[in-house]
Amino acid sequence: MRLRPIALLLAAALVACAAPAQQVRAPGAAASAAADRSRVPSLGTPPALRIPPQKKFQLASGLRVRLVESHRLPIAAVHLVLLEAGAARDPVALPGLASFTAGMVTEGTRTRSATQISDELGFLGASLGAGAGMDAAFVSGHSLSRHLPKLVELLADVVMNPAFSPSDFQRVQDQRKVSLLQQRDQPGAVASKAFSELYWGKHPYGHWSMGTEASVAATTRADLARFHAESWRPEAAELVVVGDVEEATLRALLEKALAGWTGTAPPAPPSPEVAEAALRAVLIEKPAAPQSFLILGMPGMARGDPDYVAAQVLFRVLGGGSSSRLFRNLREDKGYTYGMWARESAQKMGGVSYVGGSVRADATGQAIRDLLAEVEALRTLPVPDAELADARNAIALALPAEFASVSGIAGKVADLVVNGLSDDWWSRYPEAVGAVTAADVQRVARRWLDPARLLTVMVADPATVRPQLDGLPIGKLEVRPNPAAAAPAPAPAVGAAR
Repeated sequence: MRLRPIALLLAAALVACAAPAQQVRAPGAAASAAADRSRVPSLGTPPALRIPPQKKFQLASGLRVRLVESHRLPIAAVHLVLLEAGAARDPVALPGLASFTAGMVTEGTRTRSATQISDELGFLGASLGAGAGMDAAFVSGHSLSRHLPKLVELLADVVMNPAFSPSDFQRVQDQRKVSLLQQRDQPGAVASKAFSELYWGKHPYGHWSMGTEASVAATTRADLARFHAESWRPEAAELVVVGDVEEATLRALLEKALAGWTGTAPPAPPSPEVAEAALRAVLIEKPAAPQSFLILGMPGMARGDPDYVAAQVLFRVLGGGSSSRLFRNLREDKGYTYGMWARESAQKMGGVSYVGGSVRADATGQAIRDLLAEVEALRTLPVPDAELADARNAIALALPAEFASVSGIAGKVADLVVNGLSDDWWSRYPEAVGAVTAADVQRVARRWLDPARLLTVMVADPATVRPQLDGLPIGKLEVRPNPAAAAPAPAPAVGAAR
């Protein structure tokens, strides 16, 4: 009974709050204020992409620096690019070494433990991480600009003085083994690994950047230290800094923090030979799988290829979003999939044109047939004006958001560093996208979507899928066992019943 007066007071308060809105609403206001759902809203003019100029200088150690000053907010981002430390530099006998090395540099130095590094970053409200792609390794982070000296100090420590301590090495090695073991039962990872090996062959891109269970187990601390000494060199690196800092201040800060950074002679560059692409199909068994994971790939372009911009529009039309042809056909019309994608993997030494995703197992054959029909349509018919404009606008309107933060700008500038692109590449990009014509899209489709050199990899239930593939133009089918079938049983958890 004591709660009733409180309930009445709350009800009265709600009525009082609602009353003014009811009193000022004019007749018909709701109808006039309602959105007109009979028309698609106008996109409006794309926001201007304004990228501040880059200032360049070189430190005494040989490290090149690019500074993009942005004083709008008191924030700064750093992105160190290590051009000889990517996974393409992995030794043939130790795939995954570059990634392993990058993953270890923030796990303790000669002066700080991994916990101390984490605590210092947490106290600053800053971030710092490292990793390795195919063409380069990186160390990146951000902080308030007033904490930039400390952030640079931490970056210099992890870059110059990684300890590779036995306990941290063992922990990270075990984590990588577990991750690779888990990937045996992940269709996307299984298909991607198989595709890379089949497509690239002995090319430096022809392995999983994380390595294999065997290579990770065979890697030693000495291997990490040797790769670090050879590849993490100032002469083969470039630092991008974006944010609220001036050149003179930054130069003095970096000279002090990175003094004494050296490296040994660089290793021999990798051979860029690519296996000749041919029509081929591989089915990796996953019995009773309700879905099939597909990757259909054709020879693609390097990042610096003149067709790169037109290809962005092409892949946006084909499978780059909810208005793309694959989305509307295979998902909305047919219900074969939650979503299919199409994109290019354009890297420094070459690339692949991909189409892929998961489809219903019982619709795998028809999905491939429809997918190839969409590819053929782009090769033979010009894209309608409205569809072309939609694709170009989607790219142009999304681009400014990618430059909205200092970390985003640093990442985009780092892309220029890795791929040897001109300083004004991103400034010219929106105009280049807007200039792409239907003829350009068709020409690029004919060049980079070649079904005669199609490699198809699928992780699927062979009993369900194999009969559906008869008559499809994907080449002779090869069936392989699923790697999960060879996975050892996991060790029992501590305290578990035996």
